[in-house]
Amino acid sequence: MYEPRQGLVIWFQNVKHIRQLRTYGHLQYVSEKMKYAILYCNQREAEHLSESIKRLSFVTDVEYSKRPQLDTNFQKEEKEPGTTRRGRSDKVHA
Repeated sequence: MYEPRQGLVIWFQNVKHIRQLRTYGHLQYVSEKMKYAILYCNQREAEHLSESIKRLSFVTDVEYSKRPQLDTNFQKEEKEPGTTRRGRSDKVHA
């Protein structure tokens, strides 16, 4: 259905050449002050694209986004009933 995407962080020297990056994927964000751009491409093409982007004269570095490796499940896990945070039972034995 959907192909997995990979984000690339591209560090550059000059802002005026950014338009060339649009041919490599979806240019999501450009920071003119910090001189980097976020570009999304298909995950299976990411390695090949990063090598070709590194060869551009105005690019200083290309990094992969860490998002695909992160766990994005933010729901709490269900605790067993009758236990506290320390794992002891709530029931008092006399």
